Amino acid sequence: MDAATEKLKYSDAAAEARLAPSRRGAWMIAGAALATLAVIATTPGLDGLRVLAATWIACGALEAIHSRALLRGARAVHALRIRGESIEVEDARGRLRAGSVRPGSFVAPWLTIVRWRPHGAWWDRSIPILPGMAGEEELRRLRVVLKWAQHA
Repeated sequence: MDAATEKLKYSDAAAEARLAPSRRGAWMIAGAALATLAVIATTPGLDGLRVLAATWIACGALEAIHSRALLRGARAVHALRIRGESIEVEDARGRLRAGSVRPGSFVAPWLTIVRWRPHGAWWDRSIPILPGMAGEEELRRLRVVLKWAQHA
């Protein structure tokens, strides 16, 4: 099968995933934040700037744990549907936003990052998905669709 035939074969592939909170994701974010805070604490520099940087890191980590790992708050994504290069995202309030999958999505067995842009928006958004946030079959299908969307 040549590349053109494969492109047509997967051009309208679809995937759907309902996301669940991830304790593992929360611990990973907390660990990364603690490691960053340790680097800030041991790096010489102005104390005021180091305190400002540490505060910024801590607040960012708390927000990421809240909205990305535990799926709470208005920015949390509870479900997504991808068909070809179009995407539909459901937030915590049940609202649906449509958009397009953007180049730069990342696919690995331990992490999937869906990069997308809502219709009418200026900036891309990212949805990190860890193992355990969705069923194995959902994650596999999502990774395949994203992989082929990047090559289209």
